Amino acid sequence: MKFESKYEIGQKIWIVYSNKGEVCVYDDTISEIAKNKSHMYYVTEIACIELEEDEIIPYENTIQLLGKIIETMKNIHKEEKKNE
Repeated sequence: MKFESKYEIGQKIWIVYSNKGEVCVYDDTISEIAKNKSHMYYVTEIACIELEEDEIIPYENTIQLLGKIIETMKNIHKEEKKNE
């Protein structure tokens, strides 16, 4: 079965997430792409996690990377204010 995907196997990407009030950033490589009836997802080589397209930042796109870091930090601050 053939299908179109936004990203490719072997493509290097950034992953940004928050953990206990910190922004975490690392790079990985897409090792698998799968599609079911409702969505497409990508599996990373090192962390072996499943990501959807909106969670992926291409390695070369440093502007998008910086934006995601700032957005994640703002979400951490919002969460901290809620818990005060």
